[in-house]
Amino acid sequence: MSAVRRIGNFLQVQDGDGCRHLLRVTSVQALSDTDLMRNETFITAAGRTIRVTQPLDEIVELVAPGERTVPEQKDEAWPF
Repeated sequence: MSAVRRIGNFLQVQDGDGCRHLLRVTSVQALSDTDLMRNETFITAAGRTIRVTQPLDEIVELVAPGERTVPEQKDEAWPF
């Protein structure tokens, strides 16, 4: 099972200790990489931070489908 999955308007989150949490998607305040390897994520919701063993990029798709985590590259400005 994935550490995070979406069920309707909720996220089912399983932390590193195996405890499950059901969070309303709109309560998610922040997503952060836990380290430079980018294979785990901190989810902050309702003032509580939960560490999960799933990359941030996969979780963003569950929280905000269709949103991009990397900004588009801008074309070079014209010289005049």
